[in-house]
Amino acid sequence: MDNKIRVERARALGCCIILIFALLSCRLWYLQIVQGQKFAALADGNRIRWVRTLAPRGRIFDRNGAPLATNRASFTVSLLPGSLDGEMGEQVLTRLSELLGLTREEMQEAIRKGISYPYEPIRVMQDVPAKTVVVMEEQRYQLPGVIVEMEEVREYPQGSLASHIVGYMAPISPSLLSAWSELGYYSSDYVGMTGLERLYEHVLRGEDGGNQVEVSALNRPVQVLDVVPPVPGNDLVLTLDKDLQELAERILVEQLAEVRAAGKYTDTYCGVVIVLDPKTGGILAMASIPGYDPNRLSDAGQRGAYYTELSRNKHRPLFNRAVQGLYSPGSAFKPIVSIAALEEGKTTVGEVFYADDICPFGLKRCWTLRNSPPLPAHGNVTVRSALAESCNDYFWEMSLRLGIESLAEYARKAGFGSPTGLAMYPSEEAGLVPDPEWKRQRFARQPRSEQLWYPVETMDMAIGQGFLLVTPLQMAAFYMGLANRGPIYVPYLVDRIQRPTGEVVEETVPQVARVLEASPQTWNAVIDGLVEVVTSGTGASAFRGFPYPVRIAGKTGSVQLGPGQGDAHSWFCGFAPADDPEIVVVAFAEHGGGGATTSGPIVRKIMEEYFKKQFEPAGEAAQDLEPIG
Repeated sequence: MDNKIRVERARALGCCIILIFALLSCRLWYLQIVQGQKFAALADGNRIRWVRTLAPRGRIFDRNGAPLATNRASFTVSLLPGSLDGEMGEQVLTRLSELLGLTREEMQEAIRKGISYPYEPIRVMQDVPAKTVVVMEEQRYQLPGVIVEMEEVREYPQGSLASHIVGYMAPISPSLLSAWSELGYYSSDYVGMTGLERLYEHVLRGEDGGNQVEVSALNRPVQVLDVVPPVPGNDLVLTLDKDLQELAERILVEQLAEVRAAGKYTDTYCGVVIVLDPKTGGILAMASIPGYDPNRLSDAGQRGAYYTELSRNKHRPLFNRAVQGLYSPGSAFKPIVSIAALEEGKTTVGEVFYADDICPFGLKRCWTLRNSPPLPAHGNVTVRSALAESCNDYFWEMSLRLGIESLAEYARKAGFGSPTGLAMYPSEEAGLVPDPEWKRQRFARQPRSEQLWYPVETMDMAIGQGFLLVTPLQMAAFYMGLANRGPIYVPYLVDRIQRPTGEVVEETVPQVARVLEASPQTWNAVIDGLVEVVTSGTGASAFRGFPYPVRIAGKTGSVQLGPGQGDAHSWFCGFAPADDPEIVVVAFAEHGGGGATTSGPIVRKIMEEYFKKQFEPAGEAAQDLEPIG
């Protein structure tokens, strides 16, 4: 009996042992065969890291090789969100926040961005001070999952110079990350936000590489298993001349300050200067004042407060007035009215018109009669003298002879109402050339009387007022057409794209956007009139005593604003030499008053410095040369 019980117990125990081993074998088979690849990947994920190596970003240079945007080596602190769970993770976050001077909210935001990439290091801070890195290395055992790497950060060695052109970099936005994720972007990446940095983002970026690294339990590198070298981004070489850009910005700021100090135009703080090569359309300088320091916008420690400061500034430093500002052109628009009237046979070069400076309907008076004290009426004028003296009465008459449709047609032929074609981010505004159909649609919800086009509105347009709106760049392109007696090139900023070795990848070929057709007699009359503006007309006071024998052509413009809108805007657009032009210069000052008062001196000073290099190459004294005027 006892033996039988012992045998049954032994059998039961044996069955239990067999069952246990069977279960263990099944579990082992499941773990090794079925789930083997998964757990091997998890093990490798904990032991092997793919450490991305950012490609050096392409640099930006001026036409002579002066650096406008470069890179410098710095320390970057990254963390692995997947290794920061539990109490240890909280301790790491607390200590890292203290070391980097970040709030917990900023740390949590960095972690949130890395949720989709549990083993991809997420950059928490760039450009970390070396002394902070030393402390972190000393406390390495307290910071598992934290990585310190050497990376390049963007630097703008010229500070705020050409800031609207070059742009700046900042962390990629969620919308851009979604759009560009297939291009290899990560949530921790920095990208170009505006200017050429944004427009040429994919040219400058390059291709990232990386290292496959085996790490210890404390996340210390043990060995490098594989290396994929990064491919540097391509460089941009611009048409800009750094020295000329510096000159344009400095003269613009100084002239506005001088005018304010004189006490007459005390609210002129903003303006534009554009310098073009009329033979190609290449932009030599394009200043929009005020600007900003891209270094501060690219710096994580300063970006937020500085952006808020810029956004609250009533003068809008982030706004690129050169391509986005829309203004009436004032009397600087009158040359196209002259061309239209001559080409359409509404006047002749020799016709003498008597200007009593009161418009045909008696509703307007020329600037001469509005002056304090009033000046004599212009009297007998021709197309040349009307341009030279900016006689509104003459151009009112020509506008009525032409009619709005013809006037609008010639304005569009000159490039107004459509972009010039400049590649820029944000893109340029198209401006507005109004006509009866535009007004009917614009005021469709207003009474019928508000929708009709009236002759007085045609007269307003003829002197660059009313609904007509242009950008400073459009004015520069128009005066390029005047300088060239027809051809208007597409303005451009990037001369070529090249590899870091200097090998040219792509080069810009100048392109003619349009040709403003006119007879030789028309061109001679208009350009002679613009020369007289400088020698004896409305711009003479700004150019009197110009020290070099250069024939300059140009036109003043003063844009009258409505009640309560402040002082008039100031324009001066010119080119030189008039017979074989080398540069086109346009200056614009918001609330700067008369064209000869504020903008004319800016153009004069820029031209003076430009031609100084030609006429005084070896220190030749300017007084030994015969001046103009």
